[in-house]
Amino acid sequence: MPPSSFGKDALIVVSSESSGVTHAIIETIERLGGRIVHVYLPHILIGNLPLEIETKVRALTNVTAVYRGRVSLAEVEGLGPEACRAVKGWNRSFATSFRALKSDRSSEGKSWGAPGYAPEGPVQPPEGPDSPSGGRPAPGHDTSAYLIGKVAVNTILVEGTVPPYTFNQMERDTVTAEIQDGLGWLGSIEPKARVSWFHEQRQVTLDLDPARTPDFGEDTWRDACMASLGYAPSWQGMEQFVRERQAALSTDWSLVIFVTRFPLWHFAYAFKPRVVLSYDLDGWGVDDMDRVTAHEVCHIFGAGDEYAESKCDPSERFGYLQVENGNCELGTGNHQPCIMSHNTWAMCSYTRGQLGWRDANGDGVFDPLDAPIPLTAKPWWLRWCEFLRDWLGLTPRAG
Repeated sequence: MPPSSFGKDALIVVSSESSGVTHAIIETIERLGGRIVHVYLPHILIGNLPLEIETKVRALTNVTAVYRGRVSLAEVEGLGPEACRAVKGWNRSFATSFRALKSDRSSEGKSWGAPGYAPEGPVQPPEGPDSPSGGRPAPGHDTSAYLIGKVAVNTILVEGTVPPYTFNQMERDTVTAEIQDGLGWLGSIEPKARVSWFHEQRQVTLDLDPARTPDFGEDTWRDACMASLGYAPSWQGMEQFVRERQAALSTDWSLVIFVTRFPLWHFAYAFKPRVVLSYDLDGWGVDDMDRVTAHEVCHIFGAGDEYAESKCDPSERFGYLQVENGNCELGTGNHQPCIMSHNTWAMCSYTRGQLGWRDANGDGVFDPLDAPIPLTAKPWWLRWCEFLRDWLGLTPRAG
């Protein structure tokens, strides 16, 4: 099985309509020695299930099936759209064409700043007049401080009413599968972090024409998207959405991933609590969306870029634990392949530390859980940079 499908060796179907029951089943499976990586509440669980515990899992109340191969959509159609999306993503990893594509990438191992490919966008602060003055959410409301535990992943496909801004059904299914694969890898490489992704996907269609909208930018479609979901048409409205989904899904953390064909200033960029992806990903192509997603979500949880074109600084510190960026290509040390520098399924020790995966005293507990630091939504220097950018007019404004 290709590395992109890591963490997907069993799909478990749950009959209960209660998310609480499903949470309890997850806890039982993990006590037995399994690892649930993907959750589509309330019916679908995907993860690592050792053969020796399969009989016990099948015997659990409300577990109706365990699959290790392709699943007929007819088996889950009555369980709702989230279940169907989960199964489509799962099934794609068994297709011969998919396996061949993922094992023979033309861009394999290339730097994210490689010549001939669009560079990844820098970490991008909020833009437009809705950028709040006076800081961010109250202390304790950081929705992605470190990558340990349960994470709500709210994927929103934002499209227009006419080509080239629309998606067909195959493209929507591709987004589901690519994000499932990318986060499957990220959630599986450090078992002690016990990362599990709680997925929800929404489709929002907006009657917007970039050619007829002055100063069309991210805030144009993002704010309209939030309004269509019943939230304030602003950055704060998006933050409220992210926090509410965290509470609704009973997770430790939460983020939103926007995927769109509306024009963007870069094909991919991130700033807490959102990731923005262009479906076509410029020169990289949609087949690399799995790794681009993993890279950007690492940003959301505090990891810094390491490729030379990003102007990284090896002395700069990132993440909850403020770990130096020692694998930066502009440093003097021996650079190691890493998802934060290259298109590869690899992660260096510096990135791991920035995500919170460090156990300095060797007691078996990661440092963020050993001696928790009081959470603040953004450090003061970052809030000051955001204010300065807006005051100087260096970010796009809404029309």
